[in-house]
Amino acid sequence: MKTVYLFYYTSDNVLLPMSRKQTTDLSFVADRVHPQTWTLFQSLRSRVRQLRGVTVKVKYEKQSGEATSVYYYQNKLLFNLHARGEEINATFHADHQAKVKLVEDQSLDWRFRDQVSKGTRAEFTLRTSKDLGPFMELVRAKYEHINQQAIGAQPEIRPIAF
Repeated sequence: MKTVYLFYYTSDNVLLPMSRKQTTDLSFVADRVHPQTWTLFQSLRSRVRQLRGVTVKVKYEKQSGEATSVYYYQNKLLFNLHARGEEINATFHADHQAKVKLVEDQSLDWRFRDQVSKGTRAEFTLRTSKDLGPFMELVRAKYEHINQQAIGAQPEIRPIAF
């Protein structure tokens, strides 16, 4: 069994250890992935932790019995992660309103917008840190959409520079 040490980056990019209270036992991930995938998983987790109010729950799949980490914001499902071997499979969830907003958002990567436009669930495979950036932009866009719904504010309209 691997010993797992969890760290996170502060807003000043300082690496700090997480307290036991802040963490869930992630040995279920560390034991079944390659070291590069584990590093990617930790990087993704630290970026998500920078979004205030995002919670993580560990759920077990009935068919395989494997654990999946599920991320929520204000009791709304953002995405879930299933890490195995050399890749992380992320399932992004969006209701109809969020889907429309995300598809219209030109600042997001067109491949990710196209994937979201196909349904309320979009499957992504994360293998390297290059895949992580566009996925996190998608997560941030949904995070901001949920915030705007909660306070009832209209988003600021900015012109897009070409």
